[in-house]
Amino acid sequence: MKSIHSHHIVTETEVVDGWLTIDDEGRIAAIGDTPVGTRIEEVQDDWLLPGLIDPHLHGFMGWNASKTTDETQILHMADALLWAGVTAFVPSCISSPVMLENVRALHEARIHQRQGAEILGLYMEGPFYNPEYNGGTPVQYFQKPSVDQALRFYEAAGGDLISLGLAPELPGAMEVITVLNQKGVRVGIAHTGADYDQTMAAIDAGCQMATHSFNAMRGLHHREVGVTGAILLDPRIYNEINCDFIHVCPQMIEILLKMKPWDKILMMTDSDSLTGMPPGTYQIGETPETLESNGKIHLPDGTIYGSGRLLLQDVFNLIDTLKIPVPEAVAMASLNAARFLNVDDRLGSLKVGKQADFIIVDPLHQCRATFKKGVQVCGRDQRNTLVNPEFMNLKIA
Repeated sequence: MKSIHSHHIVTETEVVDGWLTIDDEGRIAAIGDTPVGTRIEEVQDDWLLPGLIDPHLHGFMGWNASKTTDETQILHMADALLWAGVTAFVPSCISSPVMLENVRALHEARIHQRQGAEILGLYMEGPFYNPEYNGGTPVQYFQKPSVDQALRFYEAAGGDLISLGLAPELPGAMEVITVLNQKGVRVGIAHTGADYDQTMAAIDAGCQMATHSFNAMRGLHHREVGVTGAILLDPRIYNEINCDFIHVCPQMIEILLKMKPWDKILMMTDSDSLTGMPPGTYQIGETPETLESNGKIHLPDGTIYGSGRLLLQDVFNLIDTLKIPVPEAVAMASLNAARFLNVDDRLGSLKVGKQADFIIVDPLHQCRATFKKGVQVCGRDQRNTLVNPEFMNLKIA
């Protein structure tokens, strides 16, 4: 047994001043007033938060999961994410000419993983999207919804396909939703111009979430509320949301939180390989991408393309700016994703019996140390050993 003390241990329901005790198998044995066994540290004014879970991201610190056929890229990214306080995640692919090979690489990375933030499966962002709502993804790689093609992706993922996003208004989409839902894949509503009735039909057919809510989808109109109105109104839908205050303004997030209970919100970053790198313009394949100092990533035409901010920063956006209670804000970036992905029996919160995955966060909201199963696996000073050493060669301005 070993114990660590903080004035700010964030549990599922409250912030506790006390000791977090870890048993010899790396599980949380107690949260209380008395230390048991060896005292690891007394962090005092630092926060103890559960390890964060990011259910949708593409890259980090120069590593890329969504445009690669090399599983080592994904495994290096998993190592780097520990520095940001993320202890579990769902790497996401995008529509590309190597999408099937990318799916295979994501699967191989998961089965070969021995360290780093835990890969929980994979998310397919595309290719069954409406080209009028493409965001920054080249439309030439979009495909018409097809059960046969969806099953090819499913087989290539080797059982690791957790979720797939699509535009429900496209011909063939309902059949894909039905088949994937039967196989346990969580289908998301994404990159879509669907109206209200089309969206409700998709939810009835089995869609469970709205991918990066409000982004790359038809907006709200007072005569036809469309997909945006449907995902706000329907209690069955989990709302993925980027809380960097760049993708979605604070007021829209407030509207979402007034419409939906906090336990249906999945915070995500949609991060890119530029995330965690110095600001500037980088030549990524054929297209330059610019990372601004505020974390905004955009293409030359101004299109927002992923987020350069950390999930932990966005949690404190909710706490400091929107005054969301700390346990609720933290749960939106940990416990809710664990529940959605059916791993909340062991991950997602600081609770007796769960895996002792937690982070120490200083008063400036920076992750000071990351623990998995009660063992420190990353510290703040390790950044230079985790970043892709070749990525700075792509910086052009």
